Amino acid sequence: MTADRRGSTIQTHKHSRKIVESKQNTARKRQALIVMAVGLLVGLAAIYLSLNQDAPASIEVNAEAGAFPVASLFGVNNAQTQPDAGYRAPDFAMHQADGETIYLSDYQGRPVIINFWATWCPPCRAEMPELVRVYNEYKDDGLVIIAVDSMESQEAVAEFVKAFRMNMPVVIDAQGQVMSAYKTQSLPSSFFIDRNGVVQVRWIGILTPEILQQNLEAIL
Repeated sequence: MTADRRGSTIQTHKHSRKIVESKQNTARKRQALIVMAVGLLVGLAAIYLSLNQDAPASIEVNAEAGAFPVASLFGVNNAQTQPDAGYRAPDFAMHQADGETIYLSDYQGRPVIINFWATWCPPCRAEMPELVRVYNEYKDDGLVIIAVDSMESQEAVAEFVKAFRMNMPVVIDAQGQVMSAYKTQSLPSSFFIDRNGVVQVRWIGILTPEILQQNLEAIL
């Protein structure tokens, strides 16, 4: 083979090698971009799932004057709580019409009764006058009764509150999150919580005057 041919062959091999290397570099860059894109999508998905697990759906609060607070579990950590006697009561938030949020835990140091009810519930209607009476009798001793309505409208609750002259705190569990935290689907249901925030009595069903007084003595 002549020198010219050898030189031409060498040049061809070098050119071919450069083309192959260029294709390989392009393929590697493409793979790197794909990996980065997939990683970005996975990261965004993880953030989305985390936010949706940690925070419940947004709470719409009726901003009209006199609107009842809406209850939720937003911003609450109930890892060390349980709605049973001897355990710390699950916390929950009460979002007021003026934008302020109050938590059940803010009432620690005072005896609390949480009463779950609804306007359509006959036993709830039957026990409410006694709850109002007890609240008026013991509120100066620090007693707090939080009447938690189960997923009804502001208008329906307002009519009920007016009819029964309820002057204790009334909140609406608009999405059923608080009832879920307290592991109850029964109405009425009442939880008697002592000054340390610990559940002393879990009562499912109607509160007669005798039962209400007996359970109340466990937290006063």
